[in-house]
Amino acid sequence: MALSVTACSGPGSGSHDASPSPQTVEAAPSTGTRGSRIEAEKSALLDIYKRYWTEQVKAYGRASDRGTDLQKYATTQALSRALSDLQGLKASHRVLRGVPQHDAEVTSIGLDKKVPDAKVTDCLDVSDWRTVTSSGKTLPAPKGVLKRYVAVASAEKWGSRWMITKIDTHGRAC
Repeated sequence: MALSVTACSGPGSGSHDASPSPQTVEAAPSTGTRGSRIEAEKSALLDIYKRYWTEQVKAYGRASDRGTDLQKYATTQALSRALSDLQGLKASHRVLRGVPQHDAEVTSIGLDKKVPDAKVTDCLDVSDWRTVTSSGKTLPAPKGVLKRYVAVASAEKWGSRWMITKIDTHGRAC
């Protein structure tokens, strides 16, 4: 079973630590210098991105978004893609085990727009994310599929918080 990009990224912004708490992360207030505001917004966005992947890994590990906070961090195409992947996993009686890793950075941010937006570029490493059947059998990864590749997440700031809206892969190794 081939999953879309949502099955290919990890739970942290370059870190391999435990899952963060599901509390809401608010963006930084607009006080201070423009440079410090941009850095605070980038930090808030990377935190949301990390939480998005943490919740997605949790959901893919049980083939259900029940009991996760996936919808707190993703919307539109990113959420639809994840929910579609979950339907596929559930229908095929499979889950994903392991923890993919990534190295993410904010590569663009537009704060002076009516709806601020940003891009996060990530090098996803899915070599430790395995498909497991309901009988516990680990399935081999399809031949020729990249285990480390570039993905770009689009995000928008809705009110005082960032939301992941779209994930694109570019079919190139990183």
